[in-house]
Amino acid sequence: MSSSSHTKGAHSRGAHHGSGGGSHSGGGGGGGGGGGGPLVKVAFARTQAEAEMIQGLLLEADIPSVLKRTRGFDNPDFLAGGPHDVFVHSDLAAKAREALEGTSIESEDEVRAEVGEATRLARDGVDTPASRLALWVAVAFLGALILVWILYQLS
Repeated sequence: MSSSSHTKGAHSRGAHHGSGGGSHSGGGGGGGGGGGGPLVKVAFARTQAEAEMIQGLLLEADIPSVLKRTRGFDNPDFLAGGPHDVFVHSDLAAKAREALEGTSIESEDEVRAEVGEATRLARDGVDTPASRLALWVAVAFLGALILVWILYQLS
């Protein structure tokens, strides 16, 4: 197949349009072959649902984005509960941060510390203080019940 037999009609089928024809003004695209510069992280979310809400806010501002599990939390056991990062093309990063400026997105360091502690507790099987208190209340109640039963039997 020579280069002269490669016609314009062969490219109009949509195979090489990264984001379905390049309809957004970002100059890049998702999917492949888009360009638009390297991806830049603009937001952090605790769960996939929260990340998708952020992604929706960006879409309202005509900013395409990509969700990825946060590094270190790409374990399938997390399901949709693991933290996610929201990325946009570098040429749209300033516009994306401006669009998300009014939202109350938590600090990534705070969330990482909290998720890390929860992961450590789950891994080590350590009871939380509330469950430990409930256990001791149940043991005390059972002990009191046994004591009352013994005293009733003696009388």
